[in-house]
Amino acid sequence: MIKNLLHRFALRDKLLAFIVPLLVLTLWQGALSLHLFSELILIPPLTLVSTFFELVGSGDLTNNIIASLQRVMEGFLLGGSLGFIIGVVTGLSPFMNRVLTPLIKALQQVPEFAWMPLIILLFGIDELAKIVFVSIGAFYPMLFNTYLGVSGVPKKYQELAWVFDYRRFRYLTKLIIPSALPSIITGIRLSLGLSWMFVVGAELFGADSGLGYMMTWGRQLFQIDIVMVGLFVIGAIGLAMNSLLLFIEKRLLSWRVSFDGRTS
Repeated sequence: MIKNLLHRFALRDKLLAFIVPLLVLTLWQGALSLHLFSELILIPPLTLVSTFFELVGSGDLTNNIIASLQRVMEGFLLGGSLGFIIGVVTGLSPFMNRVLTPLIKALQQVPEFAWMPLIILLFGIDELAKIVFVSIGAFYPMLFNTYLGVSGVPKKYQELAWVFDYRRFRYLTKLIIPSALPSIITGIRLSLGLSWMFVVGAELFGADSGLGYMMTWGRQLFQIDIVMVGLFVIGAIGLAMNSLLLFIEKRLLSWRVSFDGRTS
């Protein structure tokens, strides 16, 4: 009976997730039909669909998506790797944790866009500056989730590794990383999500490609339809990335056993 109730709730949630966007589109079109908003400001949905296919047909949208994704991956690899390394070091060493954590937490309080003037001074407005900016978004989630996972490894596991005389590399690869894997994968998902948000901001500064550049170009030409298509594409890709990573996370961590004895 409980399973049937849960199944009904799941179906209801999926139905609501489908109905709400349709309701928004209906209200959107209704507001335009009643002339509550100018079509120059609130673009009709059919116009956005037409603009989307025009951008796809010309190759502009595809090229800009590829450029943004490339910057996301490069920034994620830079910031995520650094965050992972520091997270492991601070998680394993109480001394390094005491030394580095105050500085890291102080730097975390700096608003993201406040870094942009310094980045431009150091790296100019070329590609490297955008990658460094994106890497800031990837750094903190990866660092803190890795630290939580590594520092949270049960002491009894560590004592067992010492009994079997695990060397440092084997201790790290056979015990620490596997035990911290749930937190690490969560850090990867959050880091990629923030990297995707940061790349749009990075492309507003002197870029010649990318979705942020496309939206800026549309704004300068007062083509609001291009700006809105960019917003929808950014949201759709971000949702797709998060859903894919959640699926991968669930598959990779299917070995976990919850407290009631059932696999997750």
